[in-house]
Amino acid sequence: MELEAWRTALVREIERAAEWRAEKAVADPEDTRLADSQKALYSLAEQVKALPSDDAELNALYKEEAELAELQRATVGEPEARYHDAKEDLLGAYGIDHAPFDTADGFLKVLRNRVDETITEYRLRA
Repeated sequence: MELEAWRTALVREIERAAEWRAEKAVADPEDTRLADSQKALYSLAEQVKALPSDDAELNALYKEEAELAELQRATVGEPEARYHDAKEDLLGAYGIDHAPFDTADGFLKVLRNRVDETITEYRLRA
């Protein structure tokens, strides 16, 4: 997958998390954290869209996510699924249990740490 297609998919994941948050906000209108979280997620999606193609964090995460599919000692798809779950957990907590990031690069750095943890785990398997 090329960088721009990958970025579009990442933005879409963030937007889906915001849409899910909107559904929860309708169900519980008194919890103002839900609406705040939704706004923060949409803002994050816009920030990721606005990053230049040569952004260092964006490119590093893109390359590291691609490495997941190349890992040895792993069941096909398992590292990607584990990382996907970690990303979903972060997006689910965003703006509620996890404060919004000041910049999109802060978000990308956290995702890179999650990818690195997954890669390291599989590389250390005997």
